[in-house]
Amino acid sequence: MASVLDGVRVLDLSWGVAGPITGMLLADHGADVVKVEPPGGDPFRRTAGYDVWLRGRRSVVLDLRHAGERDRFLSLVDGADVVLDAFAPGTMDRLGLGAETLLARNPRLVVCSITAYGGLAAHRDRPGYDALVAARLGILDVQRSHDGGGVGYMHGEPPFLPDLEIPEGMEPGSPRRGPILTYTPWLSMGTAFLATTGISAALFARERTGRGQHVETSLLQAALSCTASKWMRVGRPDAVGFRSWVYDRRAPKGMFRCSDGRWIQHWVQNPRFVLTSADGDSLAVRRDVASVRDDPERIGPEPENIVVHAHYFPEMVEAFARFPSDEWVAVAAQAGVPLQPVRTPEEALRDPALLADGAVVDVDHPEHGALRQAGILYGLSRTPGQVRRGVPGVGEHTEEVLRGGSLRTGSPTVPARTERAPLEGVTVLDIGFAVAGPWGTQVLADLGANVIKVNAWRDPWWHAQHIAYGCNRGKRSIGIDLKSPDGLAVFYRLVEHADVVQSNMRRNALRRLKCDEASLRQVNPDLIYCHTRGFDRGPRSDSPGNDQTGCSLAGVTWEDGGCWDGGKPFWSLTSLGDTGNGFFSAIGIIQALYHRARTGEAQSVDTSILNAGLLVASMAAVRADGRPLPRPRLDRMQLGLGPLYRLYETSDGWACIAAVTETHRAAHAAATGLERDALDAAHLEPWFRARPGEEAFAALDGHGVPCELCDDGFGRGIYDDPEMDAHELVVHQQHPKLGRFEHFGKTIHFSDTPERIWGPPPVCGQHTRDIMRAHAFEDAEIDKLVEAKAVFEEHWVE
Repeated sequence: MASVLDGVRVLDLSWGVAGPITGMLLADHGADVVKVEPPGGDPFRRTAGYDVWLRGRRSVVLDLRHAGERDRFLSLVDGADVVLDAFAPGTMDRLGLGAETLLARNPRLVVCSITAYGGLAAHRDRPGYDALVAARLGILDVQRSHDGGGVGYMHGEPPFLPDLEIPEGMEPGSPRRGPILTYTPWLSMGTAFLATTGISAALFARERTGRGQHVETSLLQAALSCTASKWMRVGRPDAVGFRSWVYDRRAPKGMFRCSDGRWIQHWVQNPRFVLTSADGDSLAVRRDVASVRDDPERIGPEPENIVVHAHYFPEMVEAFARFPSDEWVAVAAQAGVPLQPVRTPEEALRDPALLADGAVVDVDHPEHGALRQAGILYGLSRTPGQVRRGVPGVGEHTEEVLRGGSLRTGSPTVPARTERAPLEGVTVLDIGFAVAGPWGTQVLADLGANVIKVNAWRDPWWHAQHIAYGCNRGKRSIGIDLKSPDGLAVFYRLVEHADVVQSNMRRNALRRLKCDEASLRQVNPDLIYCHTRGFDRGPRSDSPGNDQTGCSLAGVTWEDGGCWDGGKPFWSLTSLGDTGNGFFSAIGIIQALYHRARTGEAQSVDTSILNAGLLVASMAAVRADGRPLPRPRLDRMQLGLGPLYRLYETSDGWACIAAVTETHRAAHAAATGLERDALDAAHLEPWFRARPGEEAFAALDGHGVPCELCDDGFGRGIYDDPEMDAHELVVHQQHPKLGRFEHFGKTIHFSDTPERIWGPPPVCGQHTRDIMRAHAFEDAEIDKLVEAKAVFEEHWVE
């Protein structure tokens, strides 16, 4: 079967992390990705992850600094569909290869540029290494947030319950104050999701407009995505239900060590389940609760409940330590409680269920032989992805590619710009919940889709929380009781006119509601039907899943906690489990729409939170003999991957350095007055502690050492920054419940088909009547359905 991007040629000029992962995702789904390398090859080829991320490509060597080589590249541009670059701003223009030049030559081309900070003058010339961008933007401080969480931080409030005594081990992360450097380069990973989304949307828009365009995204925009539910500012932050304890720095994140020495991840924590199950000589379910959601002793999200967690935490530590991890996983599965083992990435790669799904694959590598690695991470039923080849040698295909030359001839007529958003005219029905489902449809809404959020009667308690506000903007809400025959009939009428239905409910629940794919295809056979899961399609297919447990199964929390060095697993507050799942669903839906526009054929899309975790942990790979490929290790104190890619405490704060080349290291020695062989933590820690951050920064930056100071206040200032406004990176809106609503803005810039963020998150049922009228319901008919409670209109938690 053909893959969805068969026939699409990509010229990949990128390096680092975000660009190579973007190229891999495009190649996995059929694109002919040609990596254009300088003589000697991409200097980052030895970076951990490249042995996975460069798969599926062909490689050509061209020195773009020379006119003749540039001309050969431009001949390839004539026949290309996409050019992907990750140079610093202005570099492509200086090479004579700027977007305007390339689009003038090939008007159907999609040019995707990845940078650190986009066009922001205050930041654009700063070094773009992931850790440094994260330090400058305050992301390293967001990893475990602040006392009271993001709401209090964004509104300049004093710490919440500052005198609360926290049991030892309850606070996540290393036992120190200050920022956290995780193993995962979260901003680069988020940028890869954004770039893949942007390219897919531009290709779909080209089917309608006949035009290519310039697509831009950045690590800064990924930072805004990763803080969607933390960096928001509202007029009424004390609205009922808005705050929660989840992002409080002190709040536990469900990591517990069992009697076999292994860690498990239990989220959301349920003390009564844990304590009653362990109350005996053997582990067993000892409570009579049909559903975790209905458990009367479940701890609510209100901020003051951190006190309850502090009370129960020591008892839970003791209970988990009495029994081995596999028994806890088994009893939790029996009880329907979200709890999974914390694994290493290599353990995840050996999981038979993931192999059966194709989410883990073996790929031949020219140096290492067969390598076990992350596989196809989102599925398209009619146009499935596949890994077609391994990592190419440097310049392996130069002659072959250049001999082929341009695939197109002539100068096509260029239609006029439309200024329509990429997905304008596409209707999406969102029947998802929590974050993983709604995040994907929010991405579609930002791209111009008409997203209708189908809310149930129980939803207002969740939609009152700041977490839900982070993933539901730009949608209209209709309140429907899908368990009611009349309510289901209303939903089916919406389905008749929809292009997409997206859900992350469990499959059994969808079948009971008659909202599964088979049922809805009888109503509308042309639907793109997207379903996302927590985990695999096998033994965990109907287990309750979430970001925390999915990332623990994938090995992400193990790596981010420095567990190889004796640390404890760590779930980052910038995690891309739920939102990565959402991005995958959006990418798959857009590509399915692209295929339908070209062929008329509909299909289904699927992915999972665990699959998103596998991408995040894709630096890992395992040889056929079981030996993992070597890669850097994070230390237990979560300071860095080595003495020159690391956080250092100064006399008044924290600094971060990324001296990754020999030139950087020589400059570092000159700046500090230390010998080259003394550039280690033992010598550098006293050097930094002896001076204020500004002094350390001036010395290092003046010598050309990539460095930044950690700015914990960056997020708090984004809505008052004129440059953020000018670049449409923030939005200022009005909400019926919260009043002023300020949120992140455009995460992808399209030159021809701009994103459109038309409104704040809806109140449940806010648009019920308008939506029903648009689907030919009369007011009298709507009144009867409201009276029968088959549908409901605007209401919220009071």
